[in-house]
Amino acid sequence: MISKPLAPLSQIALALTSWPLAWLACAGRVARALFAGVSVSLLGLAGAQAQTAIETSQAGANARIDVLGSPFTPPPGTAASQSRILVYRASDSAGLKGATGVFVNGQYHTSLVAGGYSQLCTEPGAVEIGARQVRVGRTAKDNYDSLTATRLLAAQSQYFAVYEDAGRPVLKPVPAAQALQEMASVRLQMHTVSRVTKAQDCLSAPAPVPVAAPVMVPAMPQQFALSGDALFAFGRSDAAGMTSQGLAVIDQLVSRIRNDYTYINHIHVIGHADPLGSPAGNQRLSAERADTVRRYIERVSQISARITSEGRGSRQLVERSCGSVASTSAIACNQPNRRVVVEVVGQRRVDGGGQISPSTPR
Repeated sequence: MISKPLAPLSQIALALTSWPLAWLACAGRVARALFAGVSVSLLGLAGAQAQTAIETSQAGANARIDVLGSPFTPPPGTAASQSRILVYRASDSAGLKGATGVFVNGQYHTSLVAGGYSQLCTEPGAVEIGARQVRVGRTAKDNYDSLTATRLLAAQSQYFAVYEDAGRPVLKPVPAAQALQEMASVRLQMHTVSRVTKAQDCLSAPAPVPVAAPVMVPAMPQQFALSGDALFAFGRSDAAGMTSQGLAVIDQLVSRIRNDYTYINHIHVIGHADPLGSPAGNQRLSAERADTVRRYIERVSQISARITSEGRGSRQLVERSCGSVASTSAIACNQPNRRVVVEVVGQRRVDGGGQISPSTPR
């Protein structure tokens, strides 16, 4: 985009270049005041505050006419077939005396006082935006003070701020985030009527179709069965009774869990016993073995998920034809029933089976 000064405007009617005569395009009280031949001047507020009204010599309702309307609100999304231009003068730009006339492709659009803004919707494409400072009682210029060439993008709102450059107004493109911050205190410029022939009613972009939130299906636990005979010496359930083979199997399991899961919600360790012996003794043995495995996983895994354990005694047998009388054959037959199952709930990277090594039961 390019800014350049002093483009001739001899082809533009004087009625659109003179600040007082531009108001002739307005209906209502402003037009009546001008037709009566009154002297119209900008009413400057104290200090460098924005000029928000014009004062006439008439009495009553026509004595003071507001030129700034409603406060700025961020625009909605712009339709795909349009571009939206927003031009503004910050409230602290009172160093530029008078009003800044804004022209789009040589056609009058608005005159901005400090603290005012205006918007225009038109078709996308190349555009030239001219700026000219006008003061009441001064001869109207026939040239722009500056000219900004840019390309309007479809479905975009583009912001241009009035800056002072050696006493001249220059319209500079401003990022949306900066513009929205600077426009927090500006108000709508409403005392003139745009003469841009390609101006369009601003259309908002269609509201996005709501996307239903995905239904979260609770993850099914993945189970890993570990042989109790591989984990512990016969009849043992304490940490000292764990075999080197058993420790290696648990280490392998922990490594697999960490590799296969992106997120782990819960790990639950379940101990099972064979039916040989008393139910109370089997319950105690299964619970103690599960708790020992739980403690070891907590110590070596560095997994922050909740880890719990329980014993289920001999209530959930996987091999039911071995009998409950202790014998060499019954002990061998019940080997699959002596097990520790580790359940993992979380988000898996890949699906995998629950068997850790060929020697572990399913």
